[in-house]
Parts: sequence; structure tokens; C-alpha cells
Amino acid sequence: RENDEPRDRAFLRLAVNAGSILEDEDQLGLAHFLEHMAFNGTAGYSGNDIIAFLETLGMQFGPDINAYTGFDQTVYQLTVPTDDPELFEQAFSVLLEWADRMTLDISEINKERGVILEEWRSRRSATQRIAEQQYPVLFSGSRYANRLPIGDMDIVGSFEPDVLSRFYEDWYRPDLCAVIAVGDFDASDVELLITNLFGRMVPNEEPRVREDFTVPGHEDTRIVVSSDPETPYTNVTVVTKRPADELNTTDDYRSILAGSLFSAMLNNRLDEISRLPDAPFIGASVSSGRFVRTTSAASLTAAVEGNNIAPALEALLLEARRVSLHGFTSTELDRAKADRMRAIEQMFRERDNVHSAPLADEYV
Repeated sequence: RENDEPRDRAFLRLAVNAGSILEDEDQLGLAHFLEHMAFNGTAGYSGNDIIAFLETLGMQFGPDINAYTGFDQTVYQLTVPTDDPELFEQAFSVLLEWADRMTLDISEINKERGVILEEWRSRRSATQRIAEQQYPVLFSGSRYANRLPIGDMDIVGSFEPDVLSRFYEDWYRPDLCAVIAVGDFDASDVELLITNLFGRMVPNEEPRVREDFTVPGHEDTRIVVSSDPETPYTNVTVVTKRPADELNTTDDYRSILAGSLFSAMLNNRLDEISRLPDAPFIGASVSSGRFVRTTSAASLTAAVEGNNIAPALEALLLEARRVSLHGFTSTELDRAKADRMRAIEQMFRERDNVHSAPLADEYV
């Protein structure tokens, strides 16, 4: 997509439809490990030469060169100048190197084990530790419960190279890769460039099936109480899971729009309650959206003083029940619509100044 904000820049993405959810039992953490290895040698760039080349374009690791691994996908990100056609084209070749030509050298693998372990240690915050207590309940009965992207450090520290190569060969393949480019360039030229470059990837003759995994529902209400000495606050949350919201038709859009108005109105009510002198919570909110690829979720959350959870939980459920029984007033709906229209009109006024980065991420 052509977009000249900012000028002389392009925002590139290699989106691989494979994340930690596809790991075999002996590969826990290797989707993320493989993402790291993209910067440690490919057929065209030995060692850290990819980073060195990209830095010659004025790019910095982090702001302009980055990647992330999730449950369902792995995404590589580049921000590159477009005023030198030869270097611009070479930047696309880097995406191809990542998609199809990582070398996965044993010495580089061994060096990266310590980097991953240090990353795991640095993430051991109170928030992360509490999430790890909650995930087995939130994802109960699902493969997601034991496929956190950071993985199993025992496996990360000891896996054989062929185990990593197996993940790369199984899942980094043409039918699971997408290339996205948004920026100050001629779109037809870039499309031809992508077609010519990535047409060199050879499809797997007997590809593994890329399954979508679900988070099953359950009749009973599951409860988890999680704590950590370093957390500075107490929350109580009610999560309701449902099949993923789709956005393919006008009716889908209408449903999502109605849901956003619902959330806005309920959030206004919860905000008003939090302002009362004897409010049962410090603050509260409702949110709704994609939980994982196949599942959406709505959540009611309140932050409380000390451990005064019961009044907050009761207030949340009471307000949700009041809406269920009696709905909202026309005044509340008009206010929510007006707020939404103001936001839409502001986006419309700024439509010619939209930055390329969020557009690229929307395509991902």
C-alpha cells in the first residue's frame, strides 16, 4: 500500500502463520528461539551481518528492526528508507532470508541459549508470575495452557539443533508466510519485487496440517486466586469466553460496533460508581475482544483497596445484571454514539496523515 507518511520510508512485515501453539512437546520455546536466530546467520548473511547491513541504512535495532513471537504467529518488522532503490530492494531480500534461509548454526544456537534465559529472567515480574498462575485456568482444556511463547527453559538450554530445524522446516513455508509493505513507494513495483523474490520459496511436498486450536467452554465457573508479594494492587476479574468475533460482513461489523457502544456505556456507569463517596472499587472497566485466534472474551475488572474483593465483585455483577434486565437509557446511547462519531470524524479528517506503521500492523 502506498502511503507517504512519513516520506522516504517503508514499513515492512514478514508475518509467519506459526507461533508457540504449533510447537511439539520437545520444542517448547523454540518458536521464540527461532525468531532470535533470524538475526544470527542466514545463507546470505553470516553471524550478525544482517543487523550490520540494516544499520548501514540508518536503522536501529528495536525501533526499526524487531520481531515478536505469539501463540499463533511470528512477525518480523523493518523500517527502511526508500530513496535508494538498490538498498530498498535489498531490504526485501532480508525478509526472504528470514523466511527461507536461516542457517541455524550450532555455535550461534549455543550462544543464544543464554540470551533467551536472560530474557526469561528479566520478564519474571509480578505481572508475569501472576499471569502464569492464571493461564492454566483461563486456557483450561486447551493447548494454549502449556504453550507460552517464552517456553520451557530446560528445553531451551538443552535441545538438539535438529529439533529447531524441524520447526523451521515444518512451518516457515510459502503458504504460511505473508509479506506486507506500506510506505512511500510505487505499489505495483513493490508487488512485482515481492512476487519475484518470494516466488523462489519451494512449497513443502507433504506439509504438516496447520491446525487452529480452540479454548473450550465449560458449564461450571472456574476460579483462580493468584498472588505475588511484589504486586502493588488487588484486582478482581470476571472473564466470559466465546467463539472468536469475525469481521467479514456488514452484519459482523454491525455486531462489533454494537459491542463497542455497549462497552462504552457500561464503562461510563462503572466510572460514575467509582466516583461515589462509598465506592466499592477504586476503578472498574469492561472490555471485549480477541482472546486468542479462535476465541474472544469479555471481562469485567475492578481494582480494590487492600483485599476488599467481595463488595467490588458484587457491584460488578450487579451492574452487569442490571444492564441484562433493563438495558440502557436512550440518553446513555446517544452519548455513546456522539463520542464514537467524534472519534470517527477525527480519523476522517486525519485520513491523509495516517502513519504507515499502524497500517502495516493492521494488515498483519
